[in-house]
Amino acid sequence: MSSAAGTRDWGEPLWRSRALSPAAQSSPRVSDVIVVGAGLTGMSAAFHLARAKLKVTVFEAAALGEGASGRTGGIVLEGTATGVRPGADNCVPSLAKLVDELGIDCNLHLPGCWEIEHLPGSSGSALPWNDNGDPIRIARTVTGGSVEPRALLFGLAEAALQNGAIIAEHSPVRRIQLNNPAVEVANDVIAAAHIVVAVNAWTSALLPGLPRIHSALTYACATEPLVDDVLRELGLAEHMPFYTADRPYLWGRIARDGEVVFGAGLKFGTPEELERARIGDNDSQTILQGLARRVQRLNPALARVRIRPRWAGPIAFTDEALPVIGTYPANPAILIAGAYAGHGVAFGVHAGALIARRILDGAPLPEWGAIGR
Repeated sequence: MSSAAGTRDWGEPLWRSRALSPAAQSSPRVSDVIVVGAGLTGMSAAFHLARAKLKVTVFEAAALGEGASGRTGGIVLEGTATGVRPGADNCVPSLAKLVDELGIDCNLHLPGCWEIEHLPGSSGSALPWNDNGDPIRIARTVTGGSVEPRALLFGLAEAALQNGAIIAEHSPVRRIQLNNPAVEVANDVIAAAHIVVAVNAWTSALLPGLPRIHSALTYACATEPLVDDVLRELGLAEHMPFYTADRPYLWGRIARDGEVVFGAGLKFGTPEELERARIGDNDSQTILQGLARRVQRLNPALARVRIRPRWAGPIAFTDEALPVIGTYPANPAILIAGAYAGHGVAFGVHAGALIARRILDGAPLPEWGAIGR
């Protein structure tokens, strides 16, 4: 991982951060499982494994919530970006059950999600929006909703800690030893029976020979809190999240206090290049300023609305937009999950549970997610 981890300047997302509950942070020389990456997948895996009484150590390069899971817009969708698939067909109900079981206060709201299109037509309902000259309609409603992503992440982390997991923040893994599974952290080499690599857009920086994973920063902004009358004028009185099923891409959702979060735009690069990217650089400012102008032109009610904050976060795709979830060919004791192509909230938590079942019971992972498929 980059030595720049922990010094990222991707802006501050709308979602509040906080400190973890006090817990032992010293790393044991040997763990049953080492989890690299404390995002939704890593924390889900850590919780499920620790609850089964395994010794679990999680290494996070930055602070909890500073990666993709804490910077996502928090739209909850079923399945993968390529649709519902075997093993990825119950992600939203599983997430709701887990949030209820653990009592996580994360504003999980599951009314569905609108797929919207830049097309006038007889089917679907029109939204009072004009996106650069194109009318918008609601094409369909799919399973899903929204969540406050950092609250969900911290809730999973607290549950993992309560079950005995160790979470080491600001502890980037420099290298993974493949033959006898171990990680190099600072000046230590720590062994484990299994290693879970859940670093999403950073996967190719740690493990060679994977299917091509395209890493990028994606961008978002939030309006000031809007009153119910304004949300009604925007057609958002139902607090439904949305995303375009065509281009140009745009997604959005209503936050807890009435802010509307919008997102669009990608900046591709290697993991090292993205670590060095800054919210104030020319590329990022061009994308964010274009996004803000686009939002303010959607409807007259948005024309004078203040838009802050603005932020970026990592995202990853494979060529086929299929997630990677499988064992590493050079050593099946190393398991990998990531490259969710924007569908990482519900499926990321689900993927952590699938990996835990693989380690605990030898349960199969989805064939479509295998490395080298």
